[in-house]
Amino acid sequence: PRYVLRMITNVSMVLAPFWMRQRIQKCGMRPINAVVDVTNYVMLELGQPLHAFDYHSLKEKRIEVRVAEADSVFKTLDGEDRRLVRGDILICDGSGPVAIAGIMGGENSEITEKTKDIALESAFFNPLFIRQTARRIGIRSEASMRFEKGIDLDNVDFAAERAIYLMNLTAGGSVVKGKQEIYEKKSGKSIFVSFGKI
Repeated sequence: PRYVLRMITNVSMVLAPFWMRQRIQKCGMRPINAVVDVTNYVMLELGQPLHAFDYHSLKEKRIEVRVAEADSVFKTLDGEDRRLVRGDILICDGSGPVAIAGIMGGENSEITEKTKDIALESAFFNPLFIRQTARRIGIRSEASMRFEKGIDLDNVDFAAERAIYLMNLTAGGSVVKGKQEIYEKKSGKSIFVSFGKI
């Protein structure tokens, strides 16, 4: 229903500030570098999972969200080969999958010490599909646990903006203006209540 892509270029692969690493560790996660730590920090802070791609590893410099049309094998960030089946939601570049949507990124687009330009994903994925795929392939990631329960559709863009700001603050670089966004807006109900009533 919603997918936001933002970019930041010429970042430095440095350690995140001590305060950020400490908070991540206290939540049971392992600090890696400023870029990856920011995605984890914002997920813990706002409840919105994020994923950072090495922009130059994306074939044809494109991202598309699609459903797997046939069974295949995909190597995730943890170095494991995962069996994908028809119907799994995938994040793809111009030639094939670069992530299993809402669950885990791929080894072929991971952030490394040589990464300079980042494509940042923030999205809302259907909880049912994420739950089915995560259980079948045996991954219970921090991201999948949140997507399975349903996240705040209205928070997707704000989380991306917050992450890009923190990446710029901790890893330098230049934030690319604007964003690419797909948003299937659904009409919601507004409830008005006074402070007195609360």
